Amino acid sequence: MKKAISVFVLVLALCVLFAFPGCGGTAGEKAKPVSSAEKEVLNDPRYKPDFSEPVEELKETSDRAFAKQLYQEALAYEPLLGQAGTQVNMGYYSARGNHGSLVRLIDAINEQPQSDGAPPQKAIWDEGATSSYQYPSFDEMLREHWYERANPVDGKVAIFGVKYTDPHPVTMQQADDIWGEYSQRYTDMAALIRQATGKPVKAWCFVQGAKANRVFYKYELPELRALEQSGSVQVYFARTQDACESNPSDWIEGTANAPVPAQ
Repeated sequence: MKKAISVFVLVLALCVLFAFPGCGGTAGEKAKPVSSAEKEVLNDPRYKPDFSEPVEELKETSDRAFAKQLYQEALAYEPLLGQAGTQVNMGYYSARGNHGSLVRLIDAINEQPQSDGAPPQKAIWDEGATSSYQYPSFDEMLREHWYERANPVDGKVAIFGVKYTDPHPVTMQQADDIWGEYSQRYTDMAALIRQATGKPVKAWCFVQGAKANRVFYKYELPELRALEQSGSVQVYFARTQDACESNPSDWIEGTANAPVPAQ
């Protein structure tokens, strides 16, 4: 009996030592310490998902006025995008491996020394006015997590390791259309830039391996063709992922010469 009591006391002491929650399991799981990364996700409003209604979002991004909003956001970061004489470059990418190529090109243009008397050169893309500063509208699109929401598992949407019930379920077609319309409005900025600067925009496209049903060929290229016909853009397609904007032989010019989409 004394031995049994001693064992009981020992177990009780261990429970006290580990503050009771460890006994029984359930309470212990609740008391599991939260990592700093988890705290950042749970407490930082930048990581809070925005479960916007997809039909309303598609209505907003398909409105031509949204291009003006993006342009104003870009100007807030870089006023030279609206200055007469500035040569604006707009970047495009699609398919694996091309994102980094475009970032490299944008940085190369924006970081090149400005020659005395030469018109300024500025490069933007659908994410922001530089490779680092994102448009507020793009940040909002990220917080809405359209593709994550279009791929629920067992009725739950996993975002940053946390599972949610989406009050406005999203289909993959809706996710594609929302991002596609956003990309079209980004492309439409070229007409506004041409009007402000007096110079056609140079559009640099890294799209090797892109498929016909993805954003570039389905949404952006048709807009670029129309803008090219109106004289608002000059379009260039990279021959390789290492293409340099200062080397003409690295590029194919004209939407009529767009690479054949991948199957």
